Amino acid sequence: MARAPKRSWFPAFDPEVDHALFLIGHSNLLSTGWGQITLVSLVGLASYQRTSPGTLMLWLGYLVLIGLGYLWLYRYFQPEASLPAPNVAGVKRWQSYRRTLQFCSAVGWGCMVWLMVPGASVHNAVLMTVFTGVIGHAAAGNSANDYLGVVISAITTVVVFVWHIPAIFGADALYLMLMLVLYAVVLISSLGNTHRSLRKSIRLQLENKSLAISNAEQAARAEKANRDKSEFLAAASHDLRQPVHALLLLIEAYRQQVPAAQSHPLMLQIVQAGQSINSLFGALMELSRLESGTEQVRMAPVSLGQALQAALKGALPEARNKGLHLRSYVAPKVRSMRVLSDQVLLGRVIGNLISNAVRYTHRGGILVALRWAHQGGLWLEVWDTGIGISLANQERIFEAYVQVGNHERDRSKGLGLGLAIVKHAAELLGLAVSVRSEPGRGTRFRVCFPAAMLSAAPAAPGPTSPQPDSNVALPRIQPWLAGRRVLLVEDDSLVLAAMTALLTGWGIDLRCAMRSDTSVLRVCAPDWVPECVLCDFRLPGPLTGIGLLDQLQQQFPTAIGVLLTGEMATSVQQDAEDAGYLLLSKPVDASVLAMTLNTLLERRAEERSA
Repeated sequence: MARAPKRSWFPAFDPEVDHALFLIGHSNLLSTGWGQITLVSLVGLASYQRTSPGTLMLWLGYLVLIGLGYLWLYRYFQPEASLPAPNVAGVKRWQSYRRTLQFCSAVGWGCMVWLMVPGASVHNAVLMTVFTGVIGHAAAGNSANDYLGVVISAITTVVVFVWHIPAIFGADALYLMLMLVLYAVVLISSLGNTHRSLRKSIRLQLENKSLAISNAEQAARAEKANRDKSEFLAAASHDLRQPVHALLLLIEAYRQQVPAAQSHPLMLQIVQAGQSINSLFGALMELSRLESGTEQVRMAPVSLGQALQAALKGALPEARNKGLHLRSYVAPKVRSMRVLSDQVLLGRVIGNLISNAVRYTHRGGILVALRWAHQGGLWLEVWDTGIGISLANQERIFEAYVQVGNHERDRSKGLGLGLAIVKHAAELLGLAVSVRSEPGRGTRFRVCFPAAMLSAAPAAPGPTSPQPDSNVALPRIQPWLAGRRVLLVEDDSLVLAAMTALLTGWGIDLRCAMRSDTSVLRVCAPDWVPECVLCDFRLPGPLTGIGLLDQLQQQFPTAIGVLLTGEMATSVQQDAEDAGYLLLSKPVDASVLAMTLNTLLERRAEERSA
């Protein structure tokens, strides 16, 4: 059995602890020095009529000089006290100088016995009171920074003082000497415990501070790593989007050029794989942008009714394919409410909650309710009869890539990013999202809109239940694009080839350029004026796509400018909006591209005819 370590009267030197004690002692030096000079002067005034002038002046001068020594010591170690880290040599030098002054001061106060006069009981009682007070105050004050110095000075003071007591008090001197010795012993013992407790407290504070710094550094490193990851994904999005964009367009071009491949199983699987890549890439980039803090929130009044209908319309096809009932309920007067929010981010929150409910519901249905909250404001609730979520997993579902009902990572059940996007988007909008669920019986997600964010507006048109999409089908759009003159500016050869194959397959009269210099104008013959310019944002040379479109607008005022970009920065979207150009983010779906060209060119034709 191991023996417990022996307790030492004088703790071993600890650089950090002794440095902290040095700072305490150094801060008390001014009061110690001036206090000693003041007290010595008062004792001198009380003793000058009863004590030999020579003895009194010698005693006064000696202790005043020691008091000035304390003041000098404070100034000497002032630079040392301002150092941020312990200086072992400086702390040890401080202890040596401080103990020397303490010893000299103890000798001087012990010699105060020479100011006593036999038979002057009142005078002697005053000096005895001063003596015991000085010992107690000095010991209590100095034990905080140097216990060894306290022991040395207390013993020295008592020994010097009691040496001359018999000559003053005669037969009563023995009792007084024993009392002073006992007083010093008890004082030294109790102050030793106080000093050790103080050292333990300082050591604990230093360890806690070190732990807090370590935790803060680890948290900062983790936050930086997460930020670097998100910033890397956001910065790399352009290079990653280019091949995905080209792949999707090449697939669509091949399907159009080879009609027999439309229903071939392999082609259907290729299309499905391309759509999965696009979905994963879009969700991953969206989450990284939200996490990196680069998403700019544009607050404006948004119609809740319209936002809800748009989200329901997007989820309706999948719900119908699964045989689910997708319904909505909007409380009276709520449809006319607007909320101060970002329209895009709000759409992501609502859309992802509804699509999540559809994905994990196999029978029954989904109800989306927009109603007044009990405590004021509005509640947007998504109820489903799906698989439910256990209480232990209700916090985890908002983490990225967590899918409690998809351990096999079936891509048809999503990617585990939808609710993570909901969480980050809601935080940016200042909305609270809560979940209540019971395994096997369904789930309810609730988004709380505070009353301060709401305002009344004209009623939003549209039914309370989602309706099928009435957009024109792609095969009906393509013939109308035949013969339309389109200029394509794209520096990536793979994307250029894919876009060329797709657009020429639609019968478009296409001209292509890979740079933003005079080669763009060379491909435009005098008798060939583009009706639309599809331009990549990042181009070789000093001009961006916006700058090139500005130049082409001067050359071809009737041409419509459309930007294609893989950039995720919101500043690019804002710059395009400020310049008046439509922006399509890569990868662009072929149907979206066709519909965009159809709408823009048809609108321009109507303007000319008018």
